[in-house]
Amino acid sequence: MNTSPEHATVPSRHEVPSELTWDLTPLYATPEAWEADFDRLDEITTPVLEMQGRLDSAAAVARLLDAETVLDRLLEKLYTYAHLRHDEDTADDTSQVREARIRARYADIAAQCAWITPELLTHPEEELRAWMDAPELKDCRRTLLKVLRNKPHVLSTAEETLLARSAEVLAASQQTFGLLTNADMSFSDIAGADGEPLQLTEGTYRIHLENPDRGVRKAAFETLLGGYGQLQNTIASTLSATVKSNVFMAQVRHFPSALEAALFDDQVPTTVYDGLISATHEALPLFHRYLDVRKRALELPSLDMYDLYVPLVPSCAASVPREEARDWVMAACQPLGDEYGAALQTAFQSRWIDWPENKGKRSGAYSSGCYDSPPYLLLNHHDRLDDAFTLAHELGHSLHTWMANRAQPHRLAHYPIFLAEIASTVNELLLIHHLLERQTGKGFHAHLLNHLCDSFKGTVFRQVMFAEFERNLYRWEETHTPLTAEFLCKQYYKLNQTYYGSGVSSHPSIAFEWARIPHFYYNFYVYKYATSFCAALIFARRLRAGEGREAYLELLRAGSSRDPLDTVAAAGVDLRDPNVFREAFAEFATVIDELESALALPQK
Repeated sequence: MNTSPEHATVPSRHEVPSELTWDLTPLYATPEAWEADFDRLDEITTPVLEMQGRLDSAAAVARLLDAETVLDRLLEKLYTYAHLRHDEDTADDTSQVREARIRARYADIAAQCAWITPELLTHPEEELRAWMDAPELKDCRRTLLKVLRNKPHVLSTAEETLLARSAEVLAASQQTFGLLTNADMSFSDIAGADGEPLQLTEGTYRIHLENPDRGVRKAAFETLLGGYGQLQNTIASTLSATVKSNVFMAQVRHFPSALEAALFDDQVPTTVYDGLISATHEALPLFHRYLDVRKRALELPSLDMYDLYVPLVPSCAASVPREEARDWVMAACQPLGDEYGAALQTAFQSRWIDWPENKGKRSGAYSSGCYDSPPYLLLNHHDRLDDAFTLAHELGHSLHTWMANRAQPHRLAHYPIFLAEIASTVNELLLIHHLLERQTGKGFHAHLLNHLCDSFKGTVFRQVMFAEFERNLYRWEETHTPLTAEFLCKQYYKLNQTYYGSGVSSHPSIAFEWARIPHFYYNFYVYKYATSFCAALIFARRLRAGEGREAYLELLRAGSSRDPLDTVAAAGVDLRDPNVFREAFAEFATVIDELESALALPQK
């Protein structure tokens, strides 16, 4: 029986060995223990609600915020367990119900507590600022500063309560998309190069795109995107509803646009978002040059969208067992020091990681946890080189969480997503340079250089294309342009042509790709991948040179103790400066030169 990754049958959850799954007992030893804590929510909420109308001193505010912290920690713990159990098998009814229950309680409690910010803002600003200096509010200064900053966008208690009660309804379209694409969608098998059927899932899709047989790549591409195409009207409806929800929230909170509303909490000016897109457009000739290198290396008359992931050095596309991937990551992260290395050991030994794909498991990969749990990793690991880099990436997130939780009180530990992708990308870059510096042979050296080029492709150019499409989605909605499936397909196809250029044949199925991108439901998330990659290039270069370790570790420890742009600048990179992006693209040009040389391609 052929058990290679592309032929392997995806197991059911109960067939996965326990040692390859995460250990959630530090959260709750049993589902019954979760139920017991769930039943305590009314008891834990009462001290918060009893403070309504009584916020008349620094001491009273401190009592409120202490009680709120106890409640927040319990809610986070309950939700973390519920969503992790759900993501193990999204088709499992018990897990669906558990997650739905805690989502509903979250929304209900948020509505009950919606009076807090409006009541705080009934006090004069000078009084609130005086309270910030009280010893009992030492850990809450940032909380009160954010309350003051949000004053123009805070509504009355009644309005805030209404908005809080609507949260679950407004999030329904995102939840529907997740269930549709993770639990309900399936794809027909495709024929392998040997004629044997190959199972196609979101987890195996990338494997098939790396197949040296172009027919297999084409079949996987057409079948998977065609599956989304068959549901394009339904998915256009869920995406349109999500966009409408975010536009609605931005408008009722008096923001000029949904983009400005989304960037407000991080205090990121729209010039950073727009500047990233502009700098990427300037660099598109470089991207097109790389795509031409790919076409020549593959000796193809033309390059199509399904040719963008196949290895340029096929003999080097070897299996990387998870044990080897673990050892690589441990060695690559040595520049981060002993404390970081010890935490990595704990991640592997204490089962923070859920490794293999199984039926119904949420696609992709992530790191998730709460202040009172380990920072868990969900993977869909298939022993590929890319999976080793995914491991490094998600461990970057988890170690970021681990360090921030130990350095900061609960209120300041949760770092913004803007910082999160720096930590993950630094780890990826450390891994690739660790492998490049080993005695690996010319073929594998070229393979790694191409992987680095593909990282630029996937993390910068592709994510910025998504960011531009997302910006357009909201502009269309804000100017009352209906987001129909036909319109979205047409606009996405056109933008894809702009980014990939005339050197790539834009297969008609690429028009459906917008329908499979979950990040379009995350309210202006994707641009952070690209800004983080550009910052991470600089941090990783310094770390490899033995410089800047403590400044970088302080970034990881910072949590939300300051605004994210200020946190990154304090560590030595100012993302307000567009030259940071240009510096990244200059490094991309250097890597293309090295790749051309390693592949021994004739100069054009």
